[in-house]
Amino acid sequence: EGTVFRADVHEPFRDVDIEMNRIWEKDTIGSSRLEHEVPYHIFCFAEDDWKLQADEAAEHSPNYISPPLPQRTSLSAAEILRDGIGLQTTLDDSPPSFTLLSIQDPTAFDTQIHVTFALNEAGTAYCRATRMDSGETFSDMPINRIMTANWSA
Repeated sequence: EGTVFRADVHEPFRDVDIEMNRIWEKDTIGSSRLEHEVPYHIFCFAEDDWKLQADEAAEHSPNYISPPLPQRTSLSAAEILRDGIGLQTTLDDSPPSFTLLSIQDPTAFDTQIHVTFALNEAGTAYCRATRMDSGETFSDMPINRIMTANWSA
């Protein structure tokens, strides 16, 4: 599934990016996509490559003893880093959509058109009236011209 939760750092003091787009499930076998507009804690842990470097050296001293494990950051260091990063909330990755859009009887008022709408999320809707004989068409009505009418709800 292309999920990456680690990066090998072969050079000290070099910036390395890990793009987290999935959350590892507790069973450590599966993962699921991060959801939009959800806060997440970021936990980071590191260990050095000393065991690998020592064991794979071209030559060993006659008294060489393989290190038992890599040296690892402590849980408290990981918690301090997590707290320093703070909660990170993913962005909203979809625009709002109209779940209701209706127009009241246009013959009910001489100088008003009533539009009723609902959105699937909090947002702002903009409307602009344009005369049929004005020459304006859908193709020459960019969104910023609708917004500059400043009729929003």
